[in-house]
Amino acid sequence: MAASNISIGNSLRKFYRILRLDKTDISSIYMFAILAGIVQLSLPLGIQTIISFVMAGSISTSIIVLILMVVLGTFLNGLLQVRQLEIIEKLKQKIFLRYGLEFSDRLPKLNNEKLDNYYLPELVNRFFDTISLQKGLDKLLLDLPAAIIQTILGLLLLSFYHPIFIGFGALLLFILIIILRYTSPQGLLLAMQSSDYKYQVAAWLQEIARVVKSFKYSKSELHITKTDVLISHHLDARTKYFSILLIQFWSLISFKIIITAAMLIVGATLLVDQQINVGQFIAADIVILTIINSVEKLILSLDKVYDALVSVEKLGKITEAEKEIAGTVQLEDIDKGVAIQFANTSFCYPDGHQVLKNINFHVQPGQLVHIAGVSGSGKSTLLRLLTSAYKDFQGNILIDGQPINGYNLHSLRNSTGILLSSQDIFLGTLWENITMGNPDIGLPEVSNYVEKIGLLPLVQSSKEGYDVQLDPVGKRLSKQTRQKILLIRALLGKHRLLLLEEPFQHLDNKAKLAIIHHLKISKGTTILIASEDTSISKECDAILNLENYL
Repeated sequence: MAASNISIGNSLRKFYRILRLDKTDISSIYMFAILAGIVQLSLPLGIQTIISFVMAGSISTSIIVLILMVVLGTFLNGLLQVRQLEIIEKLKQKIFLRYGLEFSDRLPKLNNEKLDNYYLPELVNRFFDTISLQKGLDKLLLDLPAAIIQTILGLLLLSFYHPIFIGFGALLLFILIIILRYTSPQGLLLAMQSSDYKYQVAAWLQEIARVVKSFKYSKSELHITKTDVLISHHLDARTKYFSILLIQFWSLISFKIIITAAMLIVGATLLVDQQINVGQFIAADIVILTIINSVEKLILSLDKVYDALVSVEKLGKITEAEKEIAGTVQLEDIDKGVAIQFANTSFCYPDGHQVLKNINFHVQPGQLVHIAGVSGSGKSTLLRLLTSAYKDFQGNILIDGQPINGYNLHSLRNSTGILLSSQDIFLGTLWENITMGNPDIGLPEVSNYVEKIGLLPLVQSSKEGYDVQLDPVGKRLSKQTRQKILLIRALLGKHRLLLLEEPFQHLDNKAKLAIIHHLKISKGTTILIASEDTSISKECDAILNLENYL
């Protein structure tokens, strides 16, 4: 999402759309803010009345009652603020919960065709913008509304002392709105650019960490040089952003100075002319102080408001990303392999690079097929088309006589065992990495594959057995062990279709023969093996050589 495409209006709409699920709580916050503003501004009126009694030289029960009411008003104002804080804390927790669950649910469902230009692990860093959004809630839902309400109510209250305050207050508010109206869009744009560069710095640091050995043994300072360039971009954008904040800060400070001077001068003049009494003058001063404090809150809230709106846009990188389009046809759950037909199938990547051209091939149910071809001939792409990860192809692909794009994705993938080069080990136990949390897979089935494929030494070498923790990408495991885990993951379960990309890579001959034997005796499963290993062709029922379609 380009920074130039955002606007204050759209960002605010997205922000309030997020909070719409909690509109009852939001309404309570605003109600408490209004009540707190009214209570706080009623205090000067009570003080004014007390002073009037004191100036008259009379101490009565009324003064005691008024003092108690002022004290009670102070307590109620504090109580209302505490209630607002409690509601906002609950909202913060809900935001973290919702985004955490939405990210985890949405990521596997994203449209792969739209993500080819993104590095997803780096894109997920935007989740940390939930913290900025949480911090911005205090300002957008508490400080900002309270400051605006208190400023408006304060100016209205002052207008009751003399009509001149009405026009003067309205003029100042109009000028303030104009200034914010014309500087805020640029402020949000520059805040977005600053955030973009910030994430570029973080992404580059992650990249250094990912290939740290390459930089450790390099003969240059590329890692420092590139970091310096990216940080410079961020600081330049941040400086421009801060210059907009300064304009807004000085505008609000000028507003505060003008309103303070004007109100005191007018109040003093009215007092001298005996148009107001001392109690009213002191009450007006208290109201002016309240307005000044409210304006200061506005000043201190501006950067947090921008941060919150930028966070909404950043989080939208995932929450608004296009999801896969699923059909409605359910793949039958029967003990028979699927029939596959490629009918003039061609495929081009978004950059225009064509990898498959006019493929016509028919796979019978239960066949073991070798997808052959040199590197770059489209073997991996062909398997990905059969997972329905890519839908924008020419021609057609039929599964059991039905177009593949018409199938329900859960139904299709639930009946398909998949091993692709892009799959890897994740942070979790060995059992979790093998079963992927599938409750229908039991220990006997897992143990059978573990022994057959030669993973038993790993299980027996640890006291935790299947509960041993594995590092991300199987950091401390050999390539052979990682491949065996991924292969077992693909084979486990009841499948009508198996898609295996280079399943014998990094495996010894014994494991390879065991897998081939298992695949050959598998009944009720159609198996496609994409491999440059030509020796497996003799074990297969059919061969699809993609070099013939280049």
